[in-house]
Amino acid sequence: MEGSGWLVVFDCDGVLVDSERLNVQTWTAMMLDAGIDFTEDDAVQTFVGKAYADNRVTIAEMTGAVPDPEWEKKWRAEFARSHERLEPISGAREAVIAVQDVGHAVCVASGSIWRAIGSKLTTTGLVDLFSEEVRFSAEHVEHGKPAPDVFLAAAESMGYAPQRCVVVEDSRAGVEAARAAGMAVVGYLSDLTPGAWLEDSDGIIDDMADLPSVVARLTRT
Repeated sequence: MEGSGWLVVFDCDGVLVDSERLNVQTWTAMMLDAGIDFTEDDAVQTFVGKAYADNRVTIAEMTGAVPDPEWEKKWRAEFARSHERLEPISGAREAVIAVQDVGHAVCVASGSIWRAIGSKLTTTGLVDLFSEEVRFSAEHVEHGKPAPDVFLAAAESMGYAPQRCVVVEDSRAGVEAARAAGMAVVGYLSDLTPGAWLEDSDGIIDDMADLPSVVARLTRT
């Protein structure tokens, strides 16, 4: 059953943990290694905000072949190594606690594989805020973002109707997924995020300290 508050759904990469810039560096090197002329801006536009399974399909389309298992294994290990340097998004911990303190539930809904969500939260010191039961991965639904599947799965599992959910996202795919799920969405604008990606948000912030007040406005009804 729903509580008196709302459900605030946090994306992981780029919203809670500052992983997108590390991911972009790795995606770029990965594609160059595959013989594709590729820049970091290409990586942002092509891969950011999407599930790994969907990005794997994109790699196959761009290279003309299913990724070789050993090549893919090497680059999956490189992603993991890069995340050893992972830091939390500034103010993320305080923002999560602030929305909880006014009675809202929180969860994570990400395109990352499920075990990677836990690893990233642990590395950045945020794992205590999100128990295993409130971590949701696109790995466990049919379609990743921009499809709404992972957000709808999170809402159903947590017992909230979509119209009582607020999503916090930094990517175009994430904003589109939230809209398709019928949820309100706050866009987090980092220095990596093209501003146009967030134009369909209900509010845009560039500082996590501003999240509680935007959530308060959106949940006033």
